[in-house]
Amino acid sequence: MSVDVRQVAERYARDAGLGSATGLPEVRKAGVPDRLVRDIADRFARQQHQPNEPQARSQYLRMAHEAQAQFLCMVEAGVRVRFFRGEGQPYETSEQLFAAMDAGEDLYIYPTENGHGPEGSEDPDNPLLLPAGIDIDGEPALHNDILRATHDYFGHYLVRAPFNLRGELRVGYSHLGIFSPEIHRAVLNEFVGQISWFYYGPHVRRPDGSVPRRGEADWIAPAERPFADQKINLMPAAWVDEFLAWGAGEPSVMA
Repeated sequence: MSVDVRQVAERYARDAGLGSATGLPEVRKAGVPDRLVRDIADRFARQQHQPNEPQARSQYLRMAHEAQAQFLCMVEAGVRVRFFRGEGQPYETSEQLFAAMDAGEDLYIYPTENGHGPEGSEDPDNPLLLPAGIDIDGEPALHNDILRATHDYFGHYLVRAPFNLRGELRVGYSHLGIFSPEIHRAVLNEFVGQISWFYYGPHVRRPDGSVPRRGEADWIAPAERPFADQKINLMPAAWVDEFLAWGAGEPSVMA
């Protein structure tokens, strides 16, 4: 059964008190906020993993609990989530994800236990690695599993965003519309911090700070890059505002 993702998002936004659903925003600004992404990448590279810092832990746990509510909204609407047990990733391209969801197929996610950053899933202090109290395929899911499902459904599928930097930024912007403003610093860290580091981090930049582009001799294909470390932390509130302004297409952001 095919499910209208925008109707599901509308229902969740209304039930969560986030306003009308058209509030799940679509990026209006072309390109990438280059300077902001670099700043976020650099901060992510420098910052510490602080899973027990009270404010960061509180925001991450609330993000996990809100993701649970999003997940249950999906399931109640008829979306079936499954663990992917094959080789590689469940969807090699975003088009495969979109086609599967449009056809009413199950949504497959890569299990956290099989891969969660360079360190794997063994971090007893990370709140995203705690049991979510929800089963997938009859097996207990972790909070991070639930986030992966909602990231693909209420992120990539909702806004038809590809699996690249621009697409992930669009997804991050959409997530800021479906999570409570009080936890936006955690949301920006989790969904924009990691991807900014992956594409613009010090490990891929040249000595002059420039980032190699596809086709250039020193360009590193995404499949050959390391995954970001999992770092529980909070991005500055001012950067949340700047990122939201960029997505809304406000010209002052790039000044």
